[in-house]
Amino acid sequence: MEGNAVITILIAVVLVAAGIIWRRTKGQRGEKQVAVLLSMLPKEYKVINDLLLQSGGYSTQIDHVVVSAYGVFVIETKYYKGWIYGGENSEFWTQNIYGHKYELRNPLRQNQGHVKAIQRLLGNDGTIPIHNIVAFSRQATLKVDRSLPVLYWGQIVRYIRRFKEPMIAEEEVGEIYRTLMNSNVTDKGARKLHISSVRQNQSRRNTAVAKGKCPLCGGNLVLRNGRYGRFYGCSNYPSCKYILK
Repeated sequence: MEGNAVITILIAVVLVAAGIIWRRTKGQRGEKQVAVLLSMLPKEYKVINDLLLQSGGYSTQIDHVVVSAYGVFVIETKYYKGWIYGGENSEFWTQNIYGHKYELRNPLRQNQGHVKAIQRLLGNDGTIPIHNIVAFSRQATLKVDRSLPVLYWGQIVRYIRRFKEPMIAEEEVGEIYRTLMNSNVTDKGARKLHISSVRQNQSRRNTAVAKGKCPLCGGNLVLRNGRYGRFYGCSNYPSCKYILK
């Protein structure tokens, strides 16, 4: 790659890293706000915030879980600005800020991974209803199908309370809650290791990008012309749709 192109990519990597730090800080604040909202649920709803599960050498961090007779609700909180577009089965969603478009991983699919981690832990054979919920702050304007469980933070409690039919016995509710709490990794060292692993994965992505390589498939990053200007995308498009933000 030419010198100017390398510099452009390096600048982009720095901006991406800065954006990640900004979103992480905002995200932590958002999780606290949602935790306060969930605390307003009646006592029959058992709330777990910041659940970290480990299985098979992998760790999964889940923002919020609500256990009740009406189902288990797994909640992923997001702090994004701009218009948010996306479909239930799309690999990526789109964030549009003043005409500039950026990709974000489909949060429903991301949270489905959290749902599966809980299913594995509980040995769920499908008899326990587990609901996937993604919640954004009001900084975002949601342009997604209204039938999807994609909400604003302030709508979460009302959404959960829409489920009126008891599906889980009271004794089982308590058992599910205890299983999740007993499996929650609270050791500070283990939690730091999880964060470090996430950061290492991001570092590997940034290193690949700095070398002009796609962090998803290893293809070359090439300069393209798009509707909103020039951008770097993967040479293996359309099989790989990575775009450097």
